[in-house]
Amino acid sequence: MRQILVVPITFALIFGLLGTARAQETITLAEAVRMALERSPAAVSARGDTRVAEAGVLEARGAWLPSLNANSTYANSSNERFDQSTGQLVSESYTAQLQTSYEVFTGGRKLAQWQGASASLRAAEARERGQRFATILETTQVFYEAAAAEELLVAARQRLERATRQQEFAETRRLVGTATRSDALRAELEKADAELAVLDAESQLRTARLALGRQVGRSGAARPAAGALPEEPPAIPAVEVLVARAEDNAPEAVAARAELDRARSEKREAWSQFVPSLRLTGSYDWFSFRWPPDEESWSLRLIASLPLYNGFVREATVARAEADRRTAEAEARDAVLAARAAVEDAAGQIDTAARRVQIASRALELAREDLRVIEERYQLGAATILDLQTSQVALADAEVGWVRARQDLGVAVAALEAQLGEPLAGIGT
Repeated sequence: MRQILVVPITFALIFGLLGTARAQETITLAEAVRMALERSPAAVSARGDTRVAEAGVLEARGAWLPSLNANSTYANSSNERFDQSTGQLVSESYTAQLQTSYEVFTGGRKLAQWQGASASLRAAEARERGQRFATILETTQVFYEAAAAEELLVAARQRLERATRQQEFAETRRLVGTATRSDALRAELEKADAELAVLDAESQLRTARLALGRQVGRSGAARPAAGALPEEPPAIPAVEVLVARAEDNAPEAVAARAELDRARSEKREAWSQFVPSLRLTGSYDWFSFRWPPDEESWSLRLIASLPLYNGFVREATVARAEADRRTAEAEARDAVLAARAAVEDAAGQIDTAARRVQIASRALELAREDLRVIEERYQLGAATILDLQTSQVALADAEVGWVRARQDLGVAVAALEAQLGEPLAGIGT
């Protein structure tokens, strides 16, 4: 019985370890973005909206083609009829019909519908592009948060190591009589604070990894590749170039202009109701009391139609279309201004973040050197335990500042690309 149980338990352990290993596989930012774009509900929904808009364009194009229908009927009745061609009483009949119809003139309605559908497709494509870069920005934020949590845990553990050495040294000095009990207590308190910092960092790392796993569509945690946080910004074009590019290419601006074109097309479509329409219809019919039908006939009609009065429905439709056009015009103008402001602000955020990285790097160097000097002075009895702890806390803060500054820089670059709707590498300087 034991041998029977050993095999499944062993396999369960092996597969469990393999599953844990897969869950902890490191991924790069590019891999995280690719997986998020494939599995993000918002990105999938945006792609679906584009497919629907493409179907709308196909439908509008189909309105330029004639319709074609084929009908066939078989009838049987208890009441017999006299068939003159055969001189017999029959109860069955067969009919077949091929019918076509084409709108010869619609007052520009079909053209307006096609232009409106094309504008809706451009708006959907722009929104899909905007959602794509919004997903990239969100993924970048989650990825860099996990990467920062990795480094913050390392920094917290280093702080704990320093606090442990400090406690041991303070206790040694107390035993030899060169330090007071207060020094040992303060060192023990700093170690406790460092242990709490490690616990907090571990909790934040676990949360960040799980959030990254969900973002990329994994059932468990995902671990970012080491050294993911940037230290320098990429080459950024001049603000004037970025603003001009945003006015022409920002997803929200493009979508708003496309919506304005759609509203104008709907207004032209509304006015087409005041113009007569012409429709050409034709059919070819077969009829007989036996199969196959052998009696043939055809018809051709040209129908002109103009509603003289329909309860002011046309006037109300035109008024609504004009109101929608004015609203779309205002929204398009505001979207361009918003794109300009957002790009200028995002470019400024990158410059600020880059400067913060430089300052944080220098502060980290200074804090490390200050701690080295204070430790030597404390060993010589020229500095107090309070001086040493102050220096250690300053170094811990500098390490956190260094991590957060690089994290902010990476997110700022992604935010600018999200506003532009394209990577910075594709924009000329």
